Amino acid sequence: MHNDTPRRALGRLGRPAILAAAVALACGASAQAPASPPAQAIDPARLMQGFPPPPAYRIHIDNWQQYPQKIWSFQHTRELFPTRRLAPVGPARPLPVALRALDDLQVGTPEAPQTWPQMLAATHTDAVLVLHQGRIVDERYFNGMKPDTAHLMFSASKSMAGLMAAVAVAEGRLDENARVGTLLPELAGSAWADATVRQVMDMTDGVEFTEVYTDPKSDIFAYIGAMGWAPELQDPGKPRGIQAMLPSLKRTHPEPRGTAFRYRSPATDVTAWLAARATGLSLTAWLQQRLWSRLGMEHDGNVMLDPSGTEVAFGGVSASVRDLARLGQMLLQRGRVGREQVIPASVVDDLARGGDVRAFEAAGMPHRKGWSYRSQWWVNPNPPHSFAAMGAFGQRLFVFPEAEMVVVVFGSHPQPIAALVDPSHQRAFTALIQRLSAR
Repeated sequence: MHNDTPRRALGRLGRPAILAAAVALACGASAQAPASPPAQAIDPARLMQGFPPPPAYRIHIDNWQQYPQKIWSFQHTRELFPTRRLAPVGPARPLPVALRALDDLQVGTPEAPQTWPQMLAATHTDAVLVLHQGRIVDERYFNGMKPDTAHLMFSASKSMAGLMAAVAVAEGRLDENARVGTLLPELAGSAWADATVRQVMDMTDGVEFTEVYTDPKSDIFAYIGAMGWAPELQDPGKPRGIQAMLPSLKRTHPEPRGTAFRYRSPATDVTAWLAARATGLSLTAWLQQRLWSRLGMEHDGNVMLDPSGTEVAFGGVSASVRDLARLGQMLLQRGRVGREQVIPASVVDDLARGGDVRAFEAAGMPHRKGWSYRSQWWVNPNPPHSFAAMGAFGQRLFVFPEAEMVVVVFGSHPQPIAALVDPSHQRAFTALIQRLSAR
């Protein structure tokens, strides 16, 4: 790879630059927002239509993150990348329907009034489902989405890996105080070696890794090149594949481990590796065994693989909106589905309590004051209290324990900046809770 490849990539918004931004900003890592993409003359409804589709309407690995091409690609990851299937087992668990009239729900501000449907359109929503007390009160699909469509979750996938690791800890298979280098000898010579499992799960491990997508020398470019999302960034002189890249990280930050939260995607891939080594199951196998086989899932999901066959734990899970809602409802019920305890209640209680608020403050996210990060989940203790899986371009699974509400949102926002959707979502979810709790 030539030295100027990242610079040329950065000059084409919507290719590796925005891809790296997706990784770095999937849930709020601080960076400057790129300029808005130019207006597109492409009709999203015609994407990948015809044989062959006209060149402007073809989706491939070089344009899958451009807008509006991403509207199609986020719903068709299996046609773009190698994946492992997640298959439902047995009859689907019904989701009772008790639709509420929400079109008039005001979710904006006094200065900028906005209804619930207007907010969904403004944030480029592909699908939304709201469960209240276990019943569907709102369910909408846009941009070709259907109930059985598996949509890419981006960094909401991190929470799936975190859940697997947290369950392994709760069941005594993984020691959260153990050192990574002891459990994964492959990382014994890396910066991960002396970090504890818990520090990696909570992203307070102190490993130095830059996700500054405006810097062509940032570590993220080599990482996404190695794991297959941007082949033009693959350097033949560097490792290929996620597990080959992780040992190459050698430096740590000056602060003591465990004292500062730093949002970095490789920590998720280490978390998934630790959980797989402890359980003897890959991330896909664990999701299949623990969730898709026991929650009454209705549709296929999938997990993306890197060129070496390793799961892209930090951002490669796809699922349908209804099945992700079933997962959220299970968490709302403290891990129970019917008479079966699918995951330990202690795991859910730990997520709901959250992590180290002081460590989180070190990340410098003033728009998330008081929040924390626990086992790859985002925790907001402020009313309405929630814990959430969050991913770039508007992917969200929110669980509101006290409000008995679960919200799933899939999106294809032109940009991966969390600040472009978070304020709208927070206002809307608060308004939903007020409407649904009113007698």
